[in-house]
Amino acid sequence: MTNEIKNIIRTLVPSAVGAALAYITKATAHIPAGEVAALAPVFATAYYSAVRFLENKYPALSWLLGALPVKAAGITPKDTPAAEATVTTPPVV
Repeated sequence: MTNEIKNIIRTLVPSAVGAALAYITKATAHIPAGEVAALAPVFATAYYSAVRFLENKYPALSWLLGALPVKAAGITPKDTPAAEATVTTPPVV
């Protein structure tokens, strides 16, 4: 599976979850349709944020976004500027 497809899946799943939660809210809380339409992106954003937070702590939960995370192509820790920087401390006199 290409990175582009993974990115699309990881975007569509939170949108679908947000729409489903908005629909459930409309059905149970009797909120007008216009207000429910405004809630769908809020639910999607909250879902995505919560799953990404949990995914950083527990990588096995990445399936909650529908696909495994996309790895940065061609970048390794030794290639990062922070890895090349050296910190020297002045001698204590």
